[in-house]
Amino acid sequence: MNIKILATESLGVRGLCCSVELKNRKIVIDPGIALGWLRHGLLPHPFQIAVGAGIREGIIEELKGATDVVISHFHGDHCPLYNPNPYQLGIEAVKGLLSNCRVWTKGVDDCRFIHQRRWEALAVATGKDLPSAEGKREGFLEFSFPVPHGQKGKNENAVMMSRVEEQGEVFVHASDIQLLDEQTIQQILDWRPNIVLVSGPPLYRFSSSSKTQRDKAWKNAMELAKGVDTLIIDHHLLRSEQGAQWLSELDRFTKNRVLSAAAFMRREPVFLEAWRKELYEWLPVNKDWHRDYAQGTGSCDRYRIKGWETLVEREKISPCRWYHCCPIKRFTEQGKLDRYWIENYCLVGNKECIRYQMEEKGEYHPNNMLPNGVARTSLK
Repeated sequence: MNIKILATESLGVRGLCCSVELKNRKIVIDPGIALGWLRHGLLPHPFQIAVGAGIREGIIEELKGATDVVISHFHGDHCPLYNPNPYQLGIEAVKGLLSNCRVWTKGVDDCRFIHQRRWEALAVATGKDLPSAEGKREGFLEFSFPVPHGQKGKNENAVMMSRVEEQGEVFVHASDIQLLDEQTIQQILDWRPNIVLVSGPPLYRFSSSSKTQRDKAWKNAMELAKGVDTLIIDHHLLRSEQGAQWLSELDRFTKNRVLSAAAFMRREPVFLEAWRKELYEWLPVNKDWHRDYAQGTGSCDRYRIKGWETLVEREKISPCRWYHCCPIKRFTEQGKLDRYWIENYCLVGNKECIRYQMEEKGEYHPNNMLPNGVARTSLK
């Protein structure tokens, strides 16, 4: 089982999208993305938008090989939309890909009208009947009945959790539960998972009077961490640096592995929503930029390049220790390579880089070998 996390707050966007590759199947869960329309009274910074655009393309690329797609609920950061804003994933971009997959969705009988409309649009776009997958089990896949989106009884939203099993290894995707309902935590533990990907509590929204919620989330997180080998907590939790501190403290209190999605993917986190105010201070934005971008006349290119440089300068991220002498940096500066490689490997210290792994072992590797291990003959 190979788990790849594609979109979360520690990777720079709102979402909880991942892919799970089995021997004969590939499941993409929650193929959606958002940036948070307003934080601190500010629209997403152009650098955020540039990072989000790259992640959106990554989700589309991952869907090309999918056999199954799961949608836990119909919030805009978890599913393709018929009316996306400029920063989200639209149905039109993926409807052909989804038509080739089996699509498993949460039921919509108990949903708000807008979520029912999104379900209908997805069914029309893909030409599929989309019956509720709630409570179903088929082979390697199992789905929960609806569980609370956060605290039980606080709103009408609910989500569907997913369980994937192969050769004794069990992965659970627990979308947007926020660790606030004890029965939901117990259901996850009853599934006996090795690895869990879950949304943590939205500490950035908790007021000073929210001690009960904080205590409940901490207790539930501790309970889950005790029963799971690897617990990945992200999404709502990591929209603030306070959330990153909370996660680090939880890891210190538990013997099992507790980490963010970025850490699971062996790379530096980029908490771009948490840093939104700072991004506007470090990289000022013309007042008409968002209007121009929405109309198709604005570009993120300058902010994309300068944004990564700024995060390094401000010591928000630490590049690979071999970066400054790596030929990948030189090829990028010469315009021979797309910036994708340095932004997803070099600048975020991605330990999955084959070049890095071989360098650390003192093994020979040619200059024209990309971080994924493929040699590109055109690089000289």
